[in-house]
Amino acid sequence: MERANSIQVVNTCRALAEAGVLVYLLVRHTSELTEQDMLAFYGLKPHPNLMIKKIPVIKSENAFIANKSYYLSVLKYIFYLRMAKRIRVLFLRDLGLAHYLSKVKWLFGFRFIYEAHLISYLFAEHQHELLPDSKPATDKYKRSLYKKEKCVFRTSDSLIAITHHLKDNLVQQFKVNPERVSVIPDAADISLYKGVREKRNEIIYIGQLYPWKGVATLVRAMKYITWPLKVIGGLPWESDLQSLKELAQELGVADKIEFTGFLRYRDTARHLAKARISVIPLSDNIIAREYTSPLKLFESMAARTAVVASDLPSIREIIQPEFNGMLFEAGNPRALAQAVNTLIDRHDLMVKIVENSFNTVQAYSWEKRASHIKEIIDAL
Repeated sequence: MERANSIQVVNTCRALAEAGVLVYLLVRHTSELTEQDMLAFYGLKPHPNLMIKKIPVIKSENAFIANKSYYLSVLKYIFYLRMAKRIRVLFLRDLGLAHYLSKVKWLFGFRFIYEAHLISYLFAEHQHELLPDSKPATDKYKRSLYKKEKCVFRTSDSLIAITHHLKDNLVQQFKVNPERVSVIPDAADISLYKGVREKRNEIIYIGQLYPWKGVATLVRAMKYITWPLKVIGGLPWESDLQSLKELAQELGVADKIEFTGFLRYRDTARHLAKARISVIPLSDNIIAREYTSPLKLFESMAARTAVVASDLPSIREIIQPEFNGMLFEAGNPRALAQAVNTLIDRHDLMVKIVENSFNTVQAYSWEKRASHIKEIIDAL
């Protein structure tokens, strides 16, 4: 998959394997790609401790039928792993599957770790504001999500939250014992950027182009910025890329912006490594404010690219303004431009931020993330 969640899953599993954990990654059987091909998509090589197993699923336009067939196939394969391979820990981040397996946990005797990236019933309440073409969620659907989350959080042997604010939400919303929740943010492949030195006077954005990502704010800010901008992201079957191109034309800044469209994960690294400034222009919404731990934040820091990001609580967990990044008022193009122009005008500040952010990101490698997770696994 092209999205950040699959990048996070695969890199976490690969790093766990490298750390000595035997990992079976269960995926839907939707293609004939080999394990080597799937890992190569993310620029990774096979490892003897990592097995990617394709789980059969009924191909149906009905999501209920497709999901149920997948859950049953997973259950069957987990039974095999538990009995034949003595696998004792399940690590999950999909709510539907986690809820399904929580019902039969007692039957198999496995331990159960759930990694939370958001609170689903709260996201459902706001998803029509965040995602194009989404309809407001019904009360019935939100209640269903709440019950599933309550069950999963109660039955999990350990919980992982990707931000401290998310952990606080779990404790407040679901009365989870805070001692059961570990905060483990996302990470970056720091080795990708070893030896990075050649830089261009260029600004870069990498990621999805959904409205809540705030890229329109960045495009508007380009009216006040002289350096060129490269925007990497946008899938051909989605309308966001074309909408941003049209906005750039309307504002008269199209000549300063290069839209590359979607690039593979490892291909983006080459572009990121050459840019001087990376912008994370998230809008002020519940996901960005409380739950986000952007891969591109850590990757930008690893690439020795100065970060300019929206001033939101989740971002402040990593970024200290004018120490290892610059922060601006979310949704404010002029404030974004001012932060970028400050870096352009003050080379000394940019150098300081780049060095401090590179030092900061050493604690956020996939290896460090896997090490924290392995400690949890070993303690179960």
